[in-house]
This record gives sequence, structure tokens and C-alpha cells, in this order.
Amino acid sequence: MSCSCCCCCDGPVPNSLHYVLPGIITGIIGYLYSSFVFFAQNRVLLSGASSWEVLFFHCLTVLLCWSLVQTLRSQHSLLPRQTLSKPQIQALTMQKVTALSDAHIEVKSNGAVRVCRKCRAVKPDRTHHCSSCRRCVLKMDHHCVFLNKCIGYDNYKFFVLFLGWSAATCLYQSSLLFRYVLAKSCSRAATLHVFGKLGFFSPHLLVGKHKLQWRIVSVFVGSACLGIALACFYVVHLYFVANNYSTLEYCEKRADPEYVNYFNIGVVRNFQEVFGTFREFPYWFVPVHSPSLLQRDGKTFPLNSKYIKVD
Repeated sequence: MSCSCCCCCDGPVPNSLHYVLPGIITGIIGYLYSSFVFFAQNRVLLSGASSWEVLFFHCLTVLLCWSLVQTLRSQHSLLPRQTLSKPQIQALTMQKVTALSDAHIEVKSNGAVRVCRKCRAVKPDRTHHCSSCRRCVLKMDHHCVFLNKCIGYDNYKFFVLFLGWSAATCLYQSSLLFRYVLAKSCSRAATLHVFGKLGFFSPHLLVGKHKLQWRIVSVFVGSACLGIALACFYVVHLYFVANNYSTLEYCEKRADPEYVNYFNIGVVRNFQEVFGTFREFPYWFVPVHSPSLLQRDGKTFPLNSKYIKVD
């Protein structure tokens, strides 16, 4: 999988895209939801669906929007700017990390501390400078051009939940439409074996009562395609969580045969690093910070004792 598929951004994003793509994403969400509510919901209920099934769809939509808002409003992944002078920066770039107590696993090729000259700050482990946001981001995963937002330590959980709830909402919506609205039409198609004889596939789609059927079909197709795509992205990020990778780390370092992921502390603990402890299990599914993670600063991370040994 290429880095571009994960929305990694190595260079500045054109200003014209800063709000265009987020606007498109918001428009798609609004179109699919409003089309279901105003054109399909009554037909779904009249065709035998229970009110609980429809209510569940609305709950999924709320979780989707909540996760999106939390992802966008988070600002705590940004590393505070410092006021290091040029001599201080020069001295730090020459200072080699010699012990684990220096709290730096990631160093420059010469063994020195990583320093961001643009933010004039020492970069903690897993911190990267985003050329689009023009700030250093703690545990930077990637810059998502579709949301015009850096995904990092503070909002990565929200982003993963956004992918998961978006996929669930789209797939569940398409399931409702197919089972209660389009199933009869598909059954008729199987009987006739000729799609051109179907009313909602005919040239008369755009007039009269066929217009409504066409809208429902378009929402079904759009929801199904989006749901499958989002589910794939969701599974990819679950893989990253299970192995304690960020998208940047996976793209940049996986090809290095000598690369060792010191931050991989086991699948269970890796998930707890993102979602919280088992006692906080209900927090795993809602876009709010788990209490245990609020005590962390995003600058230091547990290390795998298999690779790191302290005397």
C-alpha cells in the first residue's frame, strides 16, 4: 500500500484544497443522510423495518458526526513552539544521545538529538514536522487532505473511530435500502433477466415516480461503495494499532530490513495505548479521551523490553 493511499502529505497542500475536500466530505455525508431521511425512511418503515432499526441508523450517524467533530477540533497534538536560539539548535544537533535515560529512541543519522529548525524545538520520539500545518505534530500519523487536518497523538483514536463508524453507517444504510426497498426490484430482475425492462433502470428514470426510485438507487450504490472503501481503511488502521505503527512509520521504515519497532509492546497493550485500559472499555467506542490517556503527554512511550534493556 502506498503512502498516498493513507493521505500522507510530504509537501504543502495547495490552498485551493484546504476547504474544498473537507467541504466535499461534508456534502457527501449530508447528501446520503438527508436522502435517506426524506426519500427512503418512510418506504423502509412501510416495507416492514422496525423503528428500532431506523433508530439504530440514526445513532450510527450521530457517532460518525461526533467522531468527525472530535477529530477536527483537536489541537493538542501540536508540539508547542519553543524559543531555541541558533547556537542552541546547533549545539543540540551535535549532542549525541548516549543513554536510554536521554528519552530519545529516534535520533539523527549521526546519533544526535532531532531538532526542528522551523519550530525551533527538540522533537520527541515519533514527532514530525507537517509542511501543510507548518507545525510539529506529536506522534504524527499523517496529514489527511480530505479533512485538512493532521492526525496525531491527540486525535488518532477519534480518526480511527470516524473511519469505523463511517463504514458501519454506510454499510448499514445500504443494507436497509436493499432489504426493504430494492429487494423486490432485484427479485424482478432475476425473473426477467433483462434489466432494461425494469422501470427504475429505464430511460424514464428522471421523470415522475421513477425519480424517487433513482435517488434511492444512487444512495444505495454510494453508501455501499463508500462503506467498503472506508472499511478497508479501517482495517488498515486497526493493523497499525495492533502493531503500534503510525502511517508515516509504516511507509518510511517498513522497507528497512534492519528496522526494529521498539514501540511494539504487544497487541493488547498496543490497543490500550490508543483506546485506553480494559477498565475503560466503554471509552473504546465513543470519541472521548480515555481517562488514563489524559495523563500522558504524547512525548514518551513505553518500549518493548525485548529490544531495550536497562541495566
